[in-house]
Amino acid sequence: MGTKSKPFYRVVIQDEAATPSSNVVDVLGKYHPLAGSATFEVDRDRTLAWLKKGAMPTDRVRILLGKAGILPPVDLAALPKRKKKAEAAAPEAAAPAEGKEAAPAPPAA
Repeated sequence: MGTKSKPFYRVVIQDEAATPSSNVVDVLGKYHPLAGSATFEVDRDRTLAWLKKGAMPTDRVRILLGKAGILPPVDLAALPKRKKKAEAAAPEAAAPAEGKEAAPAPPAA
């Protein structure tokens, strides 16, 4: 949601097997990452009710719920770091080349 260079997100309840663009079961709140100090507004009671029913938040929403005081805070230093694109592409590019053997040249006629 939002517009170009102005992101805006909704915190929603959705079926795990559903596609991201499918029907939303419940809208719990919204997140404005650029508004002042990253505004995160959720309905605390409905969020806790869904969590008691077994809803599993995504990693990003879990961090935001921890900052909002709804769930215990997440230690960000303990989370795995993302690899840079160059680091992730280098091992993948080298692996297929090692596994392939050179095809024999066809006989000269």
